[in-house]
Amino acid sequence: MAGAEDLLFHDVVFTIFSGPTIGPDQEERLIHLLTNNGATYIPRKEDGAVDQLIRHTHIVTGDIEFPEYSRALEYNVHVVRPSWVESSYEKGRQTQPRQHSPDPSMFFREVIVSCADLPEGDKDAIIAGTLALGGLYSAPLTKLVTHVVAMDTNNDKCRTVQAKNLACKMVLPHWFDDCLKLGKLINEAPYLLPDPEILRPNFDEPVRARSTPGLDGALSAVAGAPPAYNPPISPSDSRKQLVVFRDKKVLFSKDLNINDHLAKTLRQLVSQAGGSLTTNVKECDVYIGHYRDGMDYVAASRDDKVVGNLAWFYNVINRNKWTNPQGKLLHYPVPRGGIPGFQDMRISLSNYSGEARIYLENLCKEAGAEFTKTMKQDNTHLITAHTHSEKCDAAQEWNIAIINHLWLEESYAKCSVQALTHKRYTHFPPRTNLSEIVGQTPIDISKVRKLYFASNEKTIKDAEPGQKTPHPFRGAVRAPDTSPRRDIAASSAAGARSSFAATDAMDIDTNEDNEASEFLPHAPQTAKKRKARVGSDAAIATPSMLDKRQDRENSPPTTGRASKEKALGNLHALKDDVLLYERERKRKGGVIHGGRKTAEPEEAPAAKTTKATTRNKRKSDDMGDSHAEISETDIAGVKGNKAKKAKTDAGPKVLYTMMVTGDERWLGNMKKEAAETAKLRALGIKLTAEPAECTLLCAPRILRTKKFIAALANSPDVVTISYLDAALSTNTLPDISEHKLVDREAEERLGFRMDEARERGETNENRLLHGWTIFVTEKVSGKFETYKEIIAINGGTAVPYKGRTNVIAGPRISPSEDPDAGPEVENQGGEAELNRVYLISSTSDEEVRLWDKFRVEAQKKGLEAKIVKTDWLINLAMSQQVEWDEKWELLESQVPGWSK
Repeated sequence: MAGAEDLLFHDVVFTIFSGPTIGPDQEERLIHLLTNNGATYIPRKEDGAVDQLIRHTHIVTGDIEFPEYSRALEYNVHVVRPSWVESSYEKGRQTQPRQHSPDPSMFFREVIVSCADLPEGDKDAIIAGTLALGGLYSAPLTKLVTHVVAMDTNNDKCRTVQAKNLACKMVLPHWFDDCLKLGKLINEAPYLLPDPEILRPNFDEPVRARSTPGLDGALSAVAGAPPAYNPPISPSDSRKQLVVFRDKKVLFSKDLNINDHLAKTLRQLVSQAGGSLTTNVKECDVYIGHYRDGMDYVAASRDDKVVGNLAWFYNVINRNKWTNPQGKLLHYPVPRGGIPGFQDMRISLSNYSGEARIYLENLCKEAGAEFTKTMKQDNTHLITAHTHSEKCDAAQEWNIAIINHLWLEESYAKCSVQALTHKRYTHFPPRTNLSEIVGQTPIDISKVRKLYFASNEKTIKDAEPGQKTPHPFRGAVRAPDTSPRRDIAASSAAGARSSFAATDAMDIDTNEDNEASEFLPHAPQTAKKRKARVGSDAAIATPSMLDKRQDRENSPPTTGRASKEKALGNLHALKDDVLLYERERKRKGGVIHGGRKTAEPEEAPAAKTTKATTRNKRKSDDMGDSHAEISETDIAGVKGNKAKKAKTDAGPKVLYTMMVTGDERWLGNMKKEAAETAKLRALGIKLTAEPAECTLLCAPRILRTKKFIAALANSPDVVTISYLDAALSTNTLPDISEHKLVDREAEERLGFRMDEARERGETNENRLLHGWTIFVTEKVSGKFETYKEIIAINGGTAVPYKGRTNVIAGPRISPSEDPDAGPEVENQGGEAELNRVYLISSTSDEEVRLWDKFRVEAQKKGLEAKIVKTDWLINLAMSQQVEWDEKWELLESQVPGWSK
């Protein structure tokens, strides 16, 4: 007879949350299956709460909407779906709980993927991304497979699916890539084989919005009418009808401004739901308030009480089902005065409708921005579900930032303005209306904690928050209490506020075929970093309380500001994911063993993967095509996880962030690339594909590729490929001076010296084009985006020119009058450049027709128009100085066969 320790679930102590996703029959079967195989079952309390949570190893549930979820994570209790039990029993071993998490952020949790005839690199990337986000991989095609990933149906797996009419979906790899970039699960319909919409000729037409399930009861932070109160026939019937607050004490904050009539209704609702009221924050289980301030809010938050607003309370009562108020942005108390950085923004919406539009309008207002129904030139942001609208066209011409709603949601969730240039916020999948994923972003409670109730502040000893708080139902309260109490010791402010600098952040790589697929938010990227000044000696209070007190005392602000946001967190390219995946696959327990959801998205393993392409050969990471140079005749080539996890950042300190361009050693050989990347990392060299991160540029010669040109703005050390060869062959860090790139022939041809350019680059500090607006035709050779990024990394602004009026501003401000001007002015061409405006163009008929319009518009503003070849921009970016030469100017007389 087998011993107790030989049973499959001998070490499992569990409970089950039944409900809409787990019926009584299934609950009984799961209990029987677990207990018969050695598990210990602990029934829940009479009020539905988890009994002896600390003893549990697993909680089986279909969702995370139960009060003890956060505490379960703190105790390292695995929260799993019923599929974990079934899968473990079928395999005869306990499978990884992570792949069975009900956490909505693990958005591939329902996906079991199988690949058909994909390139090895794409296959590994899809597997790594799927496993990291809760999905499973199956090499053979089984009944459990939900998605077959293929480029077409000419393979055995797809033929089997079609012949047997299996329920699984056949999708293009593009679906996985777009999901990972957005960090959300989007509809598969446009990617379904055999006739995917995204490959049809007219795939770029606008697509209708689908339903928005993420907005259930969370359209506004301001509650509407309370749910109807129907007196029950008897107390027992009441408990059967409404039990969501059973045995819980609820505290309503004074800042709700509750009148007598509403107070009576809420008292009856709480009582009907099995709860009771309290005025003492220490005794309450649930705190209901409107703002993130006041000592009761701070005390309730620090004590891990359930903190929500009145809209959340109404939603819970209506559904008679517990939800986590942190799961919806507008179910959690709002910041008084909005999010720092939003105050000067004017935001408009496009292509959102219905509930999604109402929700985003309310979110704009709660964040502190001004929402405008119509868009004008003084708008700062346009939030759109796709890019097919007149507003989007106008925003591009007016240089208004165009982003999707994830930027707004995540800025609100993280309590700070996120970088506009992050690819996550500027990605618009074809044939997808992003309305379908509105409302799925939860509050980042770790960021809220740092700013509003940081745990490192002095302990409140003598004060007893809540005891002196007037009962919220004793008449209407019109003035919320936000002043600090006298007997609370002063301490440092929770954290520094960042000023809005997102528009200065630069994100350089637009190579569509090689960019890293990003599905988790990262810190914004800039070319420079400055330290934020953090004030001190502020009273123990939330930011809004500090602001009010400082205004009264006429004291200077105590919170600091950062002129640039922190650099984008270390992005690993596909090679890192493949290496991690191979290493984890060989380790006991397999990929992503155990653990729970990470609190900080940046720490999620296998967080990035490359874009799956329609080609079987992986392209180089230079712009456009393999090693395309920009020709001299205008041609161009684009809370942390405490459980077990892979250490992706292990190794020595990064000494150099190296970008390699013009070398094909890793082309089509990803295993070699992964191995040599790891070897370089061990030497202190981290590879990057981002010019803005580059401190060491490696190339065979001076190139005119986008990456080489853009990287020079960072004034990196420039070495030949022999440096890379020496590092790999000797396994040591070579001397840079021995491998310095010297290419006199190219320097003579291009008209600059590399050493001098590097010195000027150090002086410019990515601000060579600071204050410049440069216009570029959309049809320019090499694509608008290429030149936009070169201009951006040098501190300028690129605007597409389509011939519209009133898009050209007046003369640039003189450096002597510009308080932001720096030493870069000595390389900006002098006073003559202040009255010039440039249009970068090619010589196609469509572009030439715009030249005269551009000159007329410039003349109206008192400016001298210069229509120039792309060589003008390339020369200034490589030499790091603005110089004028007639050879760069374009005239109609130079265009063969052109006549006005």
